[in-house]
Amino acid sequence: MGLTERIARAKDLVWTKGHRAAHDEVRYFGCQPIGNLEGREAVESEVLRPLERALPNLRIEPYVFLGGEWNGEIWVAATGEVIAEMHEPWLGIPARTTTMRLRFGTFHQVLDDCIVETRELFDIIGFASQVGIELLPPSAGRTMQPPGPALGNGLSRNSQPAAATQKTRALVDAMLDGCNDLDGSNLESMGMGRFWHDDMAWYGPWGVGSTLGFDEFQRDAQGPSVASFPNRRGGFHQARIADGLTAAFTGWPSLQGTFDGVAFRGIEPTGGPIGQNIMDFYLRRGPKLHENWVLIDLIDFAAQCGVDLLAQLPIDGPT
Repeated sequence: MGLTERIARAKDLVWTKGHRAAHDEVRYFGCQPIGNLEGREAVESEVLRPLERALPNLRIEPYVFLGGEWNGEIWVAATGEVIAEMHEPWLGIPARTTTMRLRFGTFHQVLDDCIVETRELFDIIGFASQVGIELLPPSAGRTMQPPGPALGNGLSRNSQPAAATQKTRALVDAMLDGCNDLDGSNLESMGMGRFWHDDMAWYGPWGVGSTLGFDEFQRDAQGPSVASFPNRRGGFHQARIADGLTAAFTGWPSLQGTFDGVAFRGIEPTGGPIGQNIMDFYLRRGPKLHENWVLIDLIDFAAQCGVDLLAQLPIDGPT
């Protein structure tokens, strides 16, 4: 079976079965407070069943769905929302009988028709905000629920043209190289204007916010990160794939640096090393990138700085 067929088969497996396709000994890397797990039973008991109890009859609405190869491995990735009425507490967040939206990002490594590794982030801070609990101070970015792809083509289950895939992969790789050209806190040293449309959209996690337009992106998203972590470097990825006009990567941590700049999201600099577990999903429009959906485990980041964001919740411990 050729690479194209293997990717298409893996995409179909994940689309139709999701976590149910997990190997008995699947490795699971989750956001805090879930953390890392070993084995399908642990994933079901610690992740799936608690979520289904809190959000019964949930439906999953992906924004982007893609598959690809990274270092000889086949990965399938998706980002979107879990939508349902909340009936029970979840991770210490009290129940609110209303329709809730939980942003997620997931990467599955598929081998021999089984998922052997999963990396998953939930926007827990955004979920808590929907019940009136703000775990971080107001952000400069927009508080908005991200839409699906503006071009409506981020959800293909079919094989995508190889030429389009290669163009998207090369563009994302070049953009990441540009990010690592950062000189101090000088945003212009990265040359991001070469890679992004002026009317781009960046959909960050709750607590950082979203931006519309390149100038907003530089001012309210990339700028604050650079100011807090002026020696930051990215590209430390467990998977980075492209599929037609879409691309995605994840790293544990993806971004590394020293927290010796200004405060970040109300958390004071420690002067020590930090890492951020991140997922990025991209949509290319023509020669440049147009949309970017981003998830960051900010609860884990805060813990590295000695701050327990979940201590603010009224319910003790995960539920």
